[in-house]
Amino acid sequence: MPTEDTSTSPSALNVTKLLAELEIPFSPEQVRWRVTNTTNDKKRGQIVPYADPRAYTDRLNALFSPQGWTREYKIETMSNITRMKKGESIVSGKVLVTCTVTIIGLWSHSGTGEEWADDDNGMTSADAQAFKRACSCFGLGRYFYDFPAIWVDLDPRRKRRTLTSRTTSRTKALRKQPPSSAMRKKR
Repeated sequence: MPTEDTSTSPSALNVTKLLAELEIPFSPEQVRWRVTNTTNDKKRGQIVPYADPRAYTDRLNALFSPQGWTREYKIETMSNITRMKKGESIVSGKVLVTCTVTIIGLWSHSGTGEEWADDDNGMTSADAQAFKRACSCFGLGRYFYDFPAIWVDLDPRRKRRTLTSRTTSRTKALRKQPPSSAMRKKR
């Protein structure tokens, strides 16, 4: 009789340990910062940390193997929505994505993402947002929601808003020490 690989079967999984491993913050090298809000003069901006969706995928693969979890997407669109873009009123639409992540033998969680349809990367952004939100229901990347709002000076010389050197040292310190809620005791 062939032996069955039980490494991902429910009986072989230590759920408490796996959940604790999902909650471990990403390495500082995987954490990036993006500007979400700016002052009217664009000289200051609010930044938030994030990790690329590939970091989430890598963690899931490491803990459950590529065959031990799945994701499924549902996509909807809304059209004829008027919005302001660069000071002009335009008619656009929204891309709405629902991602369901299933860890085989455990459970499933869903997350949603949305983006403007006229954005060249709208689908990619909505997909990533939905996937990361579904993962956060398992604890993966959840600590990003606990970071305080950080307002920083923006570099006026660049087209893309980037961080000044003074701000970079502040964010490096935060990367190395996530909020205390992210540093849960091992169970």
